[in-house]
Amino acid sequence: MGRPARSARLFSAAQALRGAIGTTASPSTRAEHRRELAAARAALGDLEFAAAWAEGRAMTLEQAVAYALDEQPPA
Repeated sequence: MGRPARSARLFSAAQALRGAIGTTASPSTRAEHRRELAAARAALGDLEFAAAWAEGRAMTLEQAVAYALDEQPPA
């Protein structure tokens, strides 16, 4: 949707939350996730992608939900 940093943050938060509850992404969505993450990384470059990924991993469940529902970037 033209917001690669937002995508990276949300994918990272989702991955961290799945890890916390001991589950993984469904097999049917993994290929699409890989494509979308590759596009976000290409758009951002490695350093900016890594920063966005780290921000997403640091989010709590409540923060991730609020960020997913909000159009504002994280503080």
